[in-house]
Amino acid sequence: MATIWRRACVACTRSKRQCTKSVPACRRCQDKGIPCEYPPPRRALLDAGAAPATPSPSTADGPANPPPATNTNTSSNDPGPSSLDFPPLQLSQSDLVDDTGCRPAVLTDSPQCGLADDDANALPGSWFLAPESWVADYTLPPNQPATEQHCMLQRFTNCVRSWLWRWVTEGSSPLHHRFLYREKMPRYVQDAYTAVSMYHAAAARGGGGTADARATAIRVLDDRVTQLLEDQALEASLSCAAGREMDVFDHLSRVQALLTYQTIRLLDGDIQMRAQAESLVPTLFLWTRQLLDSAKENLTRPTRHLANHVSGSGSDSEEDIVWRAWILVESVRRTWLVANYLQEIYLYLKRGWGECPGRVTITMRTGLWDATSPYAWSRACRDGGTLFLPTTHTESLFYEMGPADVDEFSMLIVELSYGAERIERWLGESKESEERASLTLDGWDGTTVS
Repeated sequence: MATIWRRACVACTRSKRQCTKSVPACRRCQDKGIPCEYPPPRRALLDAGAAPATPSPSTADGPANPPPATNTNTSSNDPGPSSLDFPPLQLSQSDLVDDTGCRPAVLTDSPQCGLADDDANALPGSWFLAPESWVADYTLPPNQPATEQHCMLQRFTNCVRSWLWRWVTEGSSPLHHRFLYREKMPRYVQDAYTAVSMYHAAAARGGGGTADARATAIRVLDDRVTQLLEDQALEASLSCAAGREMDVFDHLSRVQALLTYQTIRLLDGDIQMRAQAESLVPTLFLWTRQLLDSAKENLTRPTRHLANHVSGSGSDSEEDIVWRAWILVESVRRTWLVANYLQEIYLYLKRGWGECPGRVTITMRTGLWDATSPYAWSRACRDGGTLFLPTTHTESLFYEMGPADVDEFSMLIVELSYGAERIERWLGESKESEERASLTLDGWDGTTVS
C-alpha cells in the first residue's frame, strides 16, 4: 500500500505554526484547548501519476519510494518511555527553510554560512537556528556508582544555586546573559532578581540572618510566586481573548523567573518551602515545554525578529543582529536544560529514580557566552569555531578538544551526560599532553630546540 503522509492540522495550518502532528491532537492544540482536526492524508505516489489500484509485486511488502527521513538518528528522536513526553520536532521538506546545506560541523564548525530566513531580512551566519538542533536527545547517561553519581548531581545543584548569586552580584552567570535583560526586564523577572538578593541576605542557611528575618523572607518568596502565577494566568486570558500568542522572550523570562524560585525553595531544606515548590514542578515542566515549542515556531521568522528582544551595541549591522538573536536562542537552550535537569535531579534524589531530562544542542566554545560586543563574539566564532555540536557527537570533544575549549556551563552538562570519571580522565589526559608538549619545547627529551 502507499505510504500515508500526515499533514499539519487545520488550526496550525491556518495560523502558520509548526505542528507536531501528534494524535489524537497536536501539542499546540492541546495547550490551547482547541479542537485538532487533520485534513485528508496525502499518499506517497510511486511516480508522478496516480497510485496503482492494486499493489505490484515490488510494492506488496512496502513502499517503493519511502519518504526521506529528516533525521536518521532514531535514538534521539524517540524519547522512549522514560522521557518527559516532549514531542520530537517532525519536519517535512516543506517545513524547512531554503538553505539547509550548511550544517554545524562536528568540530570544525564555523559560522561562515547558515540557515536563511524566508524573508528579505534573512542574514548569513544564523547557524544556531538549524531545525534539527532543537530535537531533544534522550540517550541515557552511563551507569555510575551511587556515591559518585550523588556527588555529581549535588555538584550540579550547587552550581545552579551559585549562578543565581552571581547573576545578582556580577550581573551575569552561565545561565543569565548580561545583555538579555539590559534594556527590557519584565517585572516578574525583577521580582525574582530581588528575591535572590533578599534570600541570601536574610534567609539563606548559614547567611547570618535571624529567625524573624528568615520567616519574613520566606513569606515574601511565597507571595511573589503566587503573584507570578496570577499574572501569567491573567496574561494568558487576555492573550487568548485578543487572539495573540506569547513570544519566545515572554516564555523565556517567565521560565527563568519560576526557575529562580524553584531553585531556592526546592534546595533550601525548609519543609514548607519544599512542599510548596513540589506542587509547582508540573507547572515548570509545562512552561519549559511551551518555551521549546515557541522557539521551534520561530525558526522560519527573520533573525531580526529574534534580535529585537535583546539589547545590543546600538548599531543595526548584520553582525549585531545575529549576535543578539544568538543570545536569545542560546538562553532558551540553556534555560530549558537547567529547568529540566534541576527538577528531575531533585525528584531522583527524593524518590530514588527519575526520568531522563533530555538534551538539546548548545554552543560550547569558551568565550562566546562572555563576549561583550558583536565584534568580539563574531571574532571568537571565526577564530575558534562555535562547538555547536549535535548531542550525538559530543563525545568527540574528548578526542579532539581540550577542557579549556569548553565553557563552564557546557562542561557541567557534558559531565551529566558522560559521568564524572570520564571528565576526570579527560582532564588528566589533557594535562599530560600539555606537560609532554612543555618538555619537548624545553628540550628535556633530549632533542635540540632552536
